Parts: sequence; C-alpha cells; structure tokens
Amino acid sequence: MDSPFGYRQYILPWLILGGIALLQAMNGTRFIYAACFKLIHKYYGISRVQLNNLIVASESARLLESISSFASEHLPAWMILIIGLIFGSIGYGVQFLCIIYHDEFAFNLSYQQILLLNFIAGNSICWINTYCELVAIRKFKHSHENIMALASSYSGFSGKIYTCFVEGLKGKKLLGSSNTSIFFLLCCVAPAMIGLVLAMLNCVEVTECEEAKMFPFMLVIAIATGVYATIIEPYTQLSPKLRVVSLVLVVMLPFVVALLVTANQLILEILWGMKVMPERDRSCQGLKDTIKDDKRKKESNTEDGDTKNLLKTVDFWLFYLMNMCGTTLGMVYLSNLDIICDLKGYHEASFLMATSSFSLFFGKIFSVIFSWYTREKSFKSKAATSVMLIMMPMPLAFFLLIGNSNACLYISTGIIGTGTGAINVIIAASTSEFIGSPVSFVHQTIVGSNVPIGILLFGYLAAHSYQREGEHDRKICMGVLKCHQLIFTVWGSISFIGTMLSFVLYLRMRRKHSQ
Repeated sequence: MDSPFGYRQYILPWLILGGIALLQAMNGTRFIYAACFKLIHKYYGISRVQLNNLIVASESARLLESISSFASEHLPAWMILIIGLIFGSIGYGVQFLCIIYHDEFAFNLSYQQILLLNFIAGNSICWINTYCELVAIRKFKHSHENIMALASSYSGFSGKIYTCFVEGLKGKKLLGSSNTSIFFLLCCVAPAMIGLVLAMLNCVEVTECEEAKMFPFMLVIAIATGVYATIIEPYTQLSPKLRVVSLVLVVMLPFVVALLVTANQLILEILWGMKVMPERDRSCQGLKDTIKDDKRKKESNTEDGDTKNLLKTVDFWLFYLMNMCGTTLGMVYLSNLDIICDLKGYHEASFLMATSSFSLFFGKIFSVIFSWYTREKSFKSKAATSVMLIMMPMPLAFFLLIGNSNACLYISTGIIGTGTGAINVIIAASTSEFIGSPVSFVHQTIVGSNVPIGILLFGYLAAHSYQREGEHDRKICMGVLKCHQLIFTVWGSISFIGTMLSFVLYLRMRRKHSQ
C-alpha cells in the first residue's frame, strides 16, 4: 500500500516546510506600515512624509542583506537565526516598551531613534530570510529555490494573522491606537517562538526525500491556504477568537500532513509488522560543506573588477531601472492603500487590503508553478519574456485609479498586486540571467538598493502631495481628483517607462541567446 507522501522519510521534510512557511508568515513584518498606517501616524504624531521615511528606513536594511549572506558561510545556521531574532526584538521590543510605559515614565522616542529602530527591525528580516534559505538548501537540495519562493509567499498573510490575533485579544471594536503596542509585541515574540522550534527541527538528521512528489502537494496546500485566508475567512460568521484558531490551523496545514504521514506509518507497522528505519544521511554539520560549495559556485568571478564592469553594462541598468519602475513602484502603491482609501472616501479598507494580499500571494504562487513545470524545458529569454508580459497591464492599472469607481480600485489593486508578486519571484530566481554574471554579495547589495531608493522617491511624491494639499486647504485632503490625480498619472507614466525598459531588455537578451 503506497502513500503519495511517502513514509517516515517524509515526516521531517514536511515539518521543516511547515516551519519555514510559518516563520515567513510571522516574519513578514513589513505589513505593519500598511495595516497600521493610521495607528503609527496617530501615536508618533509625525507627518506623512516622515512616515514614508520609516518605510524607507526599514527597506534600507535590505542593503545589509549581503552581510547575513556572508556570515552564513562562517557561522552556524542557528546563530544566523538568533542574530535575526535579536534584531527584531530590539527594533520592535523597544518601541513596544516605550508605548506601554509612556505614561509611567513620560519617555518619548525622538524621530531619529524611531528611524534607527525601524532600520534594525528591517534588518532582522534579512537574517531570518537567510536562515530560511539555508534550511531550504539543506533539506530540499534539488528544488530549494522553488521551496523558498513558495514559503516566502506566506509573508503576505502576516497582516491578516496579526490583525486577527489583536482582534481576538481585544475585540474588533476596540482595535485602535491604544493597541498599536500589541502589534509591536507580536512582531517581536511570534517569529522568536516559531524560529526556535524550527531550529530544533533543523538539527535532526534526515534522509533524502523525493521532492518531485512532494511539490505538487505543497502547491495545493499553499493555494488552499491562500483561498481560505483571503476569500473565505473574511466572510466567516465566527467569533474573533475562533477566527484566529481557524486561520492558524489553515496556515499550519503542512504540519497536519506530517501528522497524517506519521499516523499512516504507525498503522502500517501495526498491521503488517513493518519496521522501517530511516537511513542516516547527512547531519546539519555535514551539510555545511554542500552549502559553502553552492555559495562558491554562485559567487565565482566576483572580484571588484567584475563589479566595475557590471556597472558599465547597459543590461544591468536596464534591469535595475526596470525593477525600480516595476516591483518597487508596486510595493509603494500597496503600502499606501490606507491613504488611498481615505482619498477616495472608501470605507472598506480591510476588504481592499484582503484583495491586495490575495493578488500578491497568488502572483507569487503562479510564478512558482510556471517555474516548476517548465524547469526541464528550454525557452529563449524565459525570465525576460515573463517579466515583460506581466508588466504590460500595470501602467493601465495605475491610470485606472484616476477614476472614482470602486471597480477600478479593485481591478487596479488586483493587477498591481499580482504583477508585483510574480515579478518578485522571477527576478529573485533569475537575477544572474538578467545581469549576465553570477550574483555576489556586492551585486546583491547594488541590485537591492533600488528598493529603498524607489520607495524614497515614489513614496515621497505621494506623501508630499497629500500633505501639501491638506495644509493648503487647512483640512484633511480628500478626493482623488484633488489630491492624487497627478500622483496616479506620474506613477502610471513611471510604470509605462518600466514596461518599455522590460521590452528593450527582452530584445537584448533574445538577441544574445540567438547568437
């Protein structure tokens, strides 16, 4: 009697997969700026421009991602995780303590201190992501990139999970500025709890698993999780506490599969007297050499001279600017949904946030599916072609926002979210193909710099326009035609430029493959 999941050798991989996915769901703390925009703005008493700078500070930590990658070659994986958890505890924990004991000690954080804490908190995401990547490489040798892309898509559920937790603790009607501290507390504690459990699982010896058989089931579980979290759950007539329980159980489906596999194996052993002993393969320590070899292969020919030559190439700058005008601009839009709802007078912001989470998640999932099922097929410029096709409807989506129709708002959010998620996955897996050289630590930092720079520029345009119009009329700026018509036009034009750059890059890469 055969099982589609295998037997005992699949138990630990499923547990580890569930741990990575759950850690990514708890570690996607960038949600705090979109889900808690009003709360943070009200508590800190800062302007919209200053609030955008907090996002820039958090995203600027991506520039230090190369440090965690470099450290992973010289430090054990558990230490990489601990460093990330410490940074998260400092970044969010200090803010939590200052808010909770504000009245007792009359202590206020300065704006510079808030920027520093958000930078530290953002850097924690890099270290934890590096740890998850190490675990994926060790446990899923042949498909770790797809596994990591699949697990990272769970970060889109962070806002949903944390908001449900706060509603379960305080009630939906009491969700307000007084509960901002709870979000910071959860961002500090939740990743630590999941991370420590995953670290213990990672140090258990495992056998080689047949990833090709597991991956389709992983996709089904991920899709089912996304459908429930973004479509079914918002309409369930459950109490806040039961909604938290149901959502957590759905996110933990890989753990349920592991339990089913264990039960299946135990039943087989009892009925037929089977005593299947897992073969010993490689321990955590024994896999260090494999990871180091993989890193060296990816980073061969990465001397300073190569970096200088890279900065002189046309393809690199086409890729850099295309990424900034595509995914980074999409991230700016999604992080400003709360303000956009105010400008349009739209009162169902939670439903729009669910729409953005749904589209972002499934954009990543569809890219993973396409990458997995075409992995053995040869396409000329597959990555460049995919990015170009995905970016084509994005300028139209930004221009649709100029209208006052709620349908346009839904359609635009869905297109931008899907495109942003899909392109993120493609670019992360194919950066070396775009820039024409292996991705070193220096290259990784240079490419990643487009995110904070893009958010600083594009986000500042929106925040400054909102703030200027509000000050001019001495009241809150309301109405898209009054406040954001110019911004949506500018964003649409920028997205159009990014689409043209993707087309030029596609033509150049296609010509290279034809030679």
